Amino acid sequence: MLEFRGVSKAFNGTTVVWPLDLVIERGEVVVLLGPSGCGKTTILRMVAGLDSPTSGQIVVDSIPLSHQTMRSARRKLGYVVQEGGLFPHLTAIENVTLMPTHEGWSRKKINDRLAELVQMTQFPESGLTRYPNELSGGQRQRLSLMRALFLNPQILLLDEPLGALDPLIRAGLQRDLNDVFERTGATVVLVTHDLVEAGRFADRVCVMHAGRIVQQGPFADILDNPADDFVREFVNSQVVTRSEERR
Repeated sequence: MLEFRGVSKAFNGTTVVWPLDLVIERGEVVVLLGPSGCGKTTILRMVAGLDSPTSGQIVVDSIPLSHQTMRSARRKLGYVVQEGGLFPHLTAIENVTLMPTHEGWSRKKINDRLAELVQMTQFPESGLTRYPNELSGGQRQRLSLMRALFLNPQILLLDEPLGALDPLIRAGLQRDLNDVFERTGATVVLVTHDLVEAGRFADRVCVMHAGRIVQQGPFADILDNPADDFVREFVNSQVVTRSEERR
């Protein structure tokens, strides 16, 4: 479904993603886990066509991404950026219906899909006429997810979707996101630095360090059999931190 063939990225001569070979199967939930600056977000941006690989090739549904194929490929993608990326001058309903309106959907089709997504994401209907700055952080994240899901994407890209939320709201959204993944059957690539979040979502975890995947596999393997000192330290630092928070 989604394949990286020797994909690298450099900015001004500095490599941020070293040659990456990775295959993500249809319907799989893959979490890119690692600290800030390790290349996670850059990988998502290359899939979305916001950055171009310095070398290598990204293949979506057997079609290599290029300037010629990117427009059609984007119709298969839903992308939730950090902090939601909502347009502040548009109401909630205007934000989520912008793309289907642009695509020429009928009003009935838009309303039917909107009702479905309100129910799926547990977004309050009363919030649809509000502007983003009038919504809570959790509501903005749900709205961003609705927007990403509106066109029924085959691939869902999520960049730290719960990063700025307080623990109680985050826990509720984690539960709802898992339900969304199951209901849509989309292929998911989720970026996070949070170990617990990776464990809640991932079929496969890819731990990244300095632009490379240094270990990948089931979450339990990452915990029980760290591949090197970096993975061991990364895991232990979060386990210790959460233990101290509970005191």
